[in-house]
Amino acid sequence: MERVKVAEYAAMFWKGGDLIWDDYLHHRQFALTAESESILRWFSLWRELSSIGEPGQLHRAIADRLLDEKVLIREGSAEHYEETRLLNEWGAWGAGTRYHHFASRTDESVTYLDPASDHVAFADKAKIEPPPVPVKTFPQRPITVTVPDIRDLSHWSRPGLVDALFARRSVRRYSTAPLPLDILGTLVDIAAGPIDVIENEETGSVVRKTSPSAGARSPLELYAHVNRVHGLQPAVYHYASARGGLERIRPPARPATLRRAVGDQPWLAQAPVLLIYTAVLERSRWRFESRRAYRDILLEAGHVSQTVLLTATAMGLGSVTATALCDAVIEQILGVDPISEPVLAVTALGYPG
Repeated sequence: MERVKVAEYAAMFWKGGDLIWDDYLHHRQFALTAESESILRWFSLWRELSSIGEPGQLHRAIADRLLDEKVLIREGSAEHYEETRLLNEWGAWGAGTRYHHFASRTDESVTYLDPASDHVAFADKAKIEPPPVPVKTFPQRPITVTVPDIRDLSHWSRPGLVDALFARRSVRRYSTAPLPLDILGTLVDIAAGPIDVIENEETGSVVRKTSPSAGARSPLELYAHVNRVHGLQPAVYHYASARGGLERIRPPARPATLRRAVGDQPWLAQAPVLLIYTAVLERSRWRFESRRAYRDILLEAGHVSQTVLLTATAMGLGSVTATALCDAVIEQILGVDPISEPVLAVTALGYPG
Protein backbone atom coordinates (compact mmCIF):
# COMPACT_ATOMS: atom_id res chain seq x y z
CA MET A 1 0.00 0.00 0.00
CA GLU A 2 1.16 3.55 -0.74
CA ARG A 3 2.49 5.37 2.32
CA VAL A 4 3.08 9.10 2.71
CA LYS A 5 4.31 11.51 5.37
CA VAL A 6 5.14 15.19 5.91
CA ALA A 7 8.38 16.32 4.28
CA GLU A 8 11.13 17.30 6.71
CA TYR A 9 12.77 19.92 4.49
CA ALA A 10 10.47 22.71 5.68
CA ALA A 11 9.55 24.80 8.70
CA MET A 12 6.27 26.42 9.70
CA PHE A 13 5.55 29.80 11.24
CA TRP A 14 2.65 32.20 11.78
CA LYS A 15 2.39 35.34 9.65
CA GLY A 16 -0.57 37.70 9.65
CA GLY A 17 -2.82 35.03 11.12
CA ASP A 18 -1.81 32.40 8.54
CA LEU A 19 0.24 29.28 9.19
CA ILE A 20 3.01 29.34 6.57
CA TRP A 21 4.69 26.23 5.20
CA ASP A 22 8.25 27.34 4.38
CA ASP A 23 10.00 24.82 2.13
CA TYR A 24 13.53 26.14 2.66
CA LEU A 25 15.13 23.49 0.45
CA HIS A 26 13.21 24.57 -2.66
CA HIS A 27 12.40 28.17 -1.61
CA ARG A 28 8.61 27.84 -1.72
CA GLN A 29 6.00 29.01 0.77
CA PHE A 30 2.31 28.18 1.21
CA ALA A 31 -0.40 29.34 3.59
CA LEU A 32 -2.00 26.26 5.16
CA THR A 33 -5.69 25.91 5.92
CA ALA A 34 -6.97 24.44 9.19
CA GLU A 35 -7.91 21.26 7.30
CA SER A 36 -4.40 21.02 5.84
CA GLU A 37 -2.89 21.43 9.28
CA SER A 38 -4.88 18.54 10.70
CA ILE A 39 -3.87 16.34 7.76
CA LEU A 40 -0.19 17.17 8.29
CA ARG A 41 -0.52 16.17 11.93
CA TRP A 42 -1.99 12.84 10.85
CA PHE A 43 0.83 12.19 8.39
CA SER A 44 3.60 13.24 10.77
CA LEU A 45 4.60 9.55 10.58
CA TRP A 46 4.45 7.20 7.59
CA ARG A 47 0.82 6.21 7.07
CA GLU A 48 -1.13 4.70 4.24
CA LEU A 49 -2.66 7.38 2.04
CA SER A 50 -6.03 5.62 2.17
CA SER A 51 -6.13 6.15 5.95
CA ILE A 52 -7.29 9.73 5.32
CA GLY A 53 -10.22 8.74 3.10
CA GLU A 54 -11.19 7.52 -0.35
CA PRO A 55 -10.49 9.42 -3.59
CA GLY A 56 -12.95 12.23 -4.05
CA GLN A 57 -13.55 12.79 -0.36
CA LEU A 58 -12.55 16.20 1.07
CA HIS A 59 -9.66 15.11 3.26
CA ARG A 60 -8.30 12.83 0.55
CA ALA A 61 -8.53 15.66 -1.99
CA ILE A 62 -6.57 17.95 0.33
CA ALA A 63 -3.97 15.23 0.90
CA ASP A 64 -3.63 14.71 -2.86
CA ARG A 65 -3.10 18.46 -3.31
CA LEU A 66 -0.45 18.45 -0.57
CA LEU A 67 1.27 15.58 -2.38
CA ASP A 68 1.24 17.55 -5.62
CA GLU A 69 2.89 20.46 -3.82
CA LYS A 70 5.47 18.14 -2.16
CA VAL A 71 4.31 19.09 1.30
CA LEU A 72 3.56 15.40 1.70
CA ILE A 73 5.97 12.94 0.08
CA ARG A 74 5.48 9.38 -1.12
CA GLU A 75 7.62 6.59 0.25
CA GLY A 76 10.31 5.68 -2.29
CA SER A 77 9.80 8.84 -4.36
CA ALA A 78 12.50 11.24 -5.57
CA GLU A 79 11.44 13.64 -2.79
CA HIS A 80 11.86 10.86 -0.23
CA TYR A 81 15.36 10.12 -1.55
CA GLU A 82 16.25 13.83 -1.48
CA GLU A 83 15.00 14.15 2.11
CA THR A 84 16.97 11.07 3.18
CA ARG A 85 20.19 12.53 1.79
CA LEU A 86 19.47 15.86 3.50
CA LEU A 87 18.89 14.25 6.88
CA ASN A 88 21.94 12.01 6.56
CA GLU A 89 24.18 15.00 5.86
CA TRP A 90 22.63 17.58 8.18
CA GLY A 91 20.42 15.69 10.61
CA ALA A 92 22.80 15.63 13.59
CA TRP A 93 22.95 19.44 13.56
CA GLY A 94 19.21 19.82 13.81
CA ALA A 95 16.49 21.54 11.82
CA GLY A 96 17.64 25.04 12.75
CA THR A 97 21.04 24.60 11.10
CA ARG A 98 19.50 23.15 7.95
CA TYR A 99 17.06 26.03 7.81
CA HIS A 100 19.78 28.64 8.30
CA HIS A 101 21.88 27.30 5.42
CA PHE A 102 19.27 26.49 2.81
CA ALA A 103 16.97 29.43 3.53
CA SER A 104 19.89 31.76 2.78
CA ARG A 105 21.07 29.77 -0.24
CA THR A 106 20.65 31.39 -3.65
CA ASP A 107 19.92 29.76 -6.99
CA GLU A 108 19.89 30.76 -10.64
CA SER A 109 16.68 32.74 -10.20
CA VAL A 110 18.49 35.38 -8.15
CA THR A 111 19.74 38.44 -10.01
CA TYR A 112 22.06 41.19 -8.79
CA LEU A 113 22.21 44.83 -9.79
CA ASP A 114 25.22 46.28 -11.53
CA PRO A 115 27.16 48.84 -9.42
CA ALA A 116 25.56 51.89 -11.00
CA SER A 117 22.00 50.58 -10.63
CA ASP A 118 22.78 49.41 -7.12
CA HIS A 119 23.90 52.90 -6.13
CA VAL A 120 20.76 54.48 -7.58
CA ALA A 121 18.54 51.98 -5.78
CA PHE A 122 20.08 52.68 -2.40
CA ALA A 123 20.23 56.41 -2.93
CA ASP A 124 16.47 56.26 -3.52
CA LYS A 125 16.00 54.08 -0.46
CA ALA A 126 18.00 56.47 1.72
CA LYS A 127 15.57 59.28 0.87
CA ILE A 128 12.75 57.27 2.46
CA GLU A 129 14.65 55.28 5.08
CA PRO A 130 17.94 56.89 6.16
CA PRO A 131 20.77 54.41 6.70
CA PRO A 132 21.67 53.51 10.30
CA VAL A 133 24.72 55.13 11.84
CA PRO A 134 27.83 53.07 10.99
CA VAL A 135 29.29 53.10 14.52
CA LYS A 136 28.07 52.58 18.07
CA THR A 137 29.09 54.59 21.09
CA PHE A 138 28.13 55.37 24.67
CA PRO A 139 28.86 59.12 24.80
CA GLN A 140 27.98 59.46 28.50
CA ARG A 141 30.42 56.75 29.55
CA PRO A 142 34.04 57.45 30.49
CA ILE A 143 36.59 56.70 27.79
CA THR A 144 40.23 55.71 27.90
CA VAL A 145 42.11 56.87 24.83
CA THR A 146 44.33 53.94 23.96
CA VAL A 147 45.59 54.33 20.41
CA PRO A 148 49.28 55.21 19.97
CA ASP A 149 51.16 55.58 16.69
CA ILE A 150 50.68 52.15 15.12
CA ARG A 151 53.39 52.79 12.53
CA ASP A 152 56.14 52.13 15.10
CA LEU A 153 56.63 48.37 14.85
CA SER A 154 60.12 48.24 16.36
CA HIS A 155 58.90 46.49 19.52
CA TRP A 156 56.71 43.95 17.73
CA SER A 157 57.91 40.34 17.76
CA ARG A 158 56.83 39.43 14.21
CA PRO A 159 55.91 42.53 12.23
CA GLY A 160 56.09 40.73 8.87
CA LEU A 161 52.78 39.41 7.55
CA VAL A 162 54.07 36.05 6.31
CA ASP A 163 56.05 35.52 9.51
CA ALA A 164 52.92 36.21 11.57
CA LEU A 165 50.81 33.90 9.39
CA PHE A 166 53.12 30.94 9.88
CA ALA A 167 53.68 31.66 13.57
CA ARG A 168 50.01 31.93 14.51
CA ARG A 169 48.89 29.23 16.92
CA SER A 170 45.87 28.80 19.18
CA VAL A 171 47.11 29.58 22.70
CA ARG A 172 45.10 28.30 25.64
CA ARG A 173 47.49 28.98 28.51
CA TYR A 174 48.25 32.53 29.57
CA SER A 175 50.64 34.00 32.10
CA THR A 176 49.35 36.17 34.93
CA ALA A 177 51.16 39.17 33.44
CA PRO A 178 48.77 42.00 32.52
CA LEU A 179 48.68 43.44 29.03
CA PRO A 180 50.03 46.95 28.45
CA LEU A 181 47.26 49.39 27.66
CA ASP A 182 48.90 50.62 24.47
CA ILE A 183 49.14 47.04 23.16
CA LEU A 184 45.42 46.47 23.66
CA GLY A 185 44.56 49.86 22.20
CA THR A 186 46.69 49.31 19.12
CA LEU A 187 45.25 45.86 18.53
CA VAL A 188 41.58 46.89 18.68
CA ASP A 189 42.26 49.94 16.54
CA ILE A 190 43.91 47.83 13.84
CA ALA A 191 41.09 45.28 13.94
CA ALA A 192 38.06 47.58 14.14
CA GLY A 193 39.20 51.18 13.80
CA PRO A 194 38.55 53.37 10.77
CA ILE A 195 41.13 53.75 8.03
CA ASP A 196 39.05 56.55 6.60
CA VAL A 197 35.44 57.66 6.30
CA ILE A 198 33.82 58.26 2.94
CA GLU A 199 30.99 60.76 3.15
CA ASN A 200 28.16 60.26 0.69
CA GLU A 201 25.21 62.65 0.75
CA GLU A 202 22.96 60.10 -0.93
CA THR A 203 23.66 56.84 0.94
CA GLY A 204 25.32 57.98 4.17
CA SER A 205 28.80 57.60 5.62
CA VAL A 206 30.91 54.56 4.85
CA VAL A 207 33.71 53.55 7.21
CA ARG A 208 36.59 51.64 5.68
CA LYS A 209 38.51 49.24 7.92
CA THR A 210 41.29 46.66 7.65
CA SER A 211 38.78 43.83 7.13
CA PRO A 212 36.20 43.72 4.33
CA SER A 213 32.52 44.21 5.03
CA ALA A 214 29.65 43.40 2.68
CA GLY A 215 28.23 46.66 1.36
CA ALA A 216 30.71 48.50 3.61
CA ARG A 217 28.07 48.50 6.37
CA SER A 218 30.45 47.27 9.15
CA PRO A 219 27.87 45.58 11.41
CA LEU A 220 30.46 44.20 13.86
CA GLU A 221 31.06 45.74 17.27
CA LEU A 222 33.96 44.91 19.57
CA TYR A 223 33.78 44.68 23.37
CA ALA A 224 36.56 43.85 25.82
CA HIS A 225 36.09 42.07 29.13
CA VAL A 226 39.24 43.20 30.91
CA ASN A 227 40.72 41.11 33.70
CA ARG A 228 44.33 42.33 33.69
CA VAL A 229 45.47 45.38 31.73
CA HIS A 230 47.91 48.03 32.98
CA GLY A 231 46.02 51.29 33.39
CA LEU A 232 42.51 49.84 33.07
CA GLN A 233 40.20 48.79 35.87
CA PRO A 234 38.68 45.32 35.44
CA ALA A 235 35.42 46.03 33.65
CA VAL A 236 33.52 45.63 30.40
CA TYR A 237 34.59 48.10 27.73
CA HIS A 238 33.21 48.94 24.32
CA TYR A 239 35.58 49.94 21.53
CA ALA A 240 34.28 53.26 20.23
CA SER A 241 36.00 53.83 16.91
CA ALA A 242 34.43 57.27 16.55
CA ARG A 243 35.95 58.37 19.88
CA GLY A 244 39.26 56.61 19.42
CA GLY A 245 39.22 54.52 22.56
CA LEU A 246 37.54 52.18 25.01
CA GLU A 247 34.36 53.15 26.82
CA ARG A 248 33.86 51.60 30.24
CA ILE A 249 30.22 50.51 30.16
CA ARG A 250 29.69 47.81 32.80
CA PRO A 251 31.35 46.18 35.80
CA PRO A 252 33.32 42.96 35.27
CA ALA A 253 31.48 39.67 35.46
CA ARG A 254 31.87 37.55 38.56
CA PRO A 255 34.42 34.76 37.94
CA ALA A 256 31.80 32.01 38.08
CA THR A 257 29.54 33.93 35.70
CA LEU A 258 32.36 34.59 33.25
CA ARG A 259 33.38 30.95 33.25
CA ARG A 260 29.80 29.89 32.56
CA ALA A 261 29.62 32.45 29.73
CA VAL A 262 32.60 30.90 27.94
CA GLY A 263 31.42 27.33 28.14
CA ASP A 264 33.21 26.44 31.41
CA GLN A 265 36.56 26.78 29.66
CA PRO A 266 38.87 28.13 32.39
CA TRP A 267 41.64 29.17 30.00
CA LEU A 268 39.17 31.58 28.38
CA ALA A 269 37.74 32.93 31.62
CA GLN A 270 41.21 33.53 33.10
CA ALA A 271 42.75 35.28 30.09
CA PRO A 272 43.80 38.90 30.68
CA VAL A 273 41.38 40.11 28.00
CA LEU A 274 38.39 38.65 26.20
CA LEU A 275 37.44 40.42 23.00
CA ILE A 276 33.77 39.80 22.25
CA TYR A 277 32.28 40.26 18.78
CA THR A 278 28.65 41.24 18.25
CA ALA A 279 26.72 42.35 15.18
CA VAL A 280 24.31 45.28 14.87
CA LEU A 281 21.89 43.66 12.43
CA GLU A 282 20.22 46.91 11.39
CA ARG A 283 23.28 48.03 9.43
CA SER A 284 23.37 44.98 7.18
CA ARG A 285 19.60 44.64 7.00
CA TRP A 286 19.25 48.19 5.67
CA ARG A 287 21.64 47.37 2.83
CA PHE A 288 20.61 43.79 2.03
CA GLU A 289 17.10 42.35 2.19
CA SER A 290 18.24 38.87 1.13
CA ARG A 291 18.50 36.28 3.90
CA ARG A 292 21.95 35.47 2.58
CA ALA A 293 23.18 38.68 4.24
CA TYR A 294 23.38 36.80 7.54
CA ARG A 295 26.18 34.73 6.02
CA ASP A 296 28.01 37.97 5.19
CA ILE A 297 27.94 38.92 8.87
CA LEU A 298 29.46 35.59 9.88
CA LEU A 299 32.12 35.93 7.19
CA GLU A 300 32.98 39.39 8.50
CA ALA A 301 33.36 37.99 12.01
CA GLY A 302 35.88 35.55 10.56
CA HIS A 303 37.75 38.34 8.79
CA VAL A 304 37.94 40.54 11.89
CA SER A 305 38.87 37.73 14.26
CA GLN A 306 41.67 36.62 11.93
CA THR A 307 42.95 40.20 11.89
CA VAL A 308 42.95 40.12 15.70
CA LEU A 309 44.77 36.78 15.78
CA LEU A 310 47.46 37.84 13.30
CA THR A 311 47.98 41.20 14.98
CA ALA A 312 48.28 39.48 18.36
CA THR A 313 50.83 37.06 16.91
CA ALA A 314 52.81 39.93 15.39
CA MET A 315 52.88 41.62 18.81
CA GLY A 316 54.08 38.48 20.57
CA LEU A 317 50.76 37.77 22.27
CA GLY A 318 48.93 34.48 22.54
CA SER A 319 45.36 34.32 21.32
CA VAL A 320 42.54 31.99 20.36
CA THR A 321 39.01 32.51 19.05
CA ALA A 322 36.18 30.41 20.46
CA THR A 323 32.50 29.98 19.66
CA ALA A 324 31.58 27.35 22.31
CA LEU A 325 29.81 29.98 24.39
CA CYS A 326 26.69 30.57 26.44
CA ASP A 327 25.21 33.38 24.40
CA ALA A 328 22.59 34.29 26.99
CA VAL A 329 25.16 34.87 29.75
CA ILE A 330 27.47 36.91 27.53
CA GLU A 331 24.52 39.04 26.47
CA GLN A 332 23.84 39.75 30.13
CA ILE A 333 27.49 40.62 30.77
CA LEU A 334 27.54 43.08 27.87
CA GLY A 335 24.00 44.35 28.31
CA VAL A 336 23.14 43.82 24.63
CA ASP A 337 19.79 42.87 23.11
CA PRO A 338 20.14 39.42 21.49
CA ILE A 339 17.42 40.23 18.99
CA SER A 340 19.11 43.31 17.53
CA GLU A 341 22.77 42.69 18.47
CA PRO A 342 23.63 38.99 18.74
CA VAL A 343 26.91 37.69 20.14
CA LEU A 344 29.09 35.90 17.57
CA ALA A 345 32.41 34.84 19.13
CA VAL A 346 35.18 35.72 21.59
CA THR A 347 38.96 35.95 21.31
CA ALA A 348 41.19 35.50 24.35
CA LEU A 349 44.36 37.60 24.55
CA GLY A 350 47.38 37.40 26.81
CA TYR A 351 51.05 36.51 27.04
CA PRO A 352 51.59 32.76 26.55
CA GLY A 353 51.99 30.93 29.82
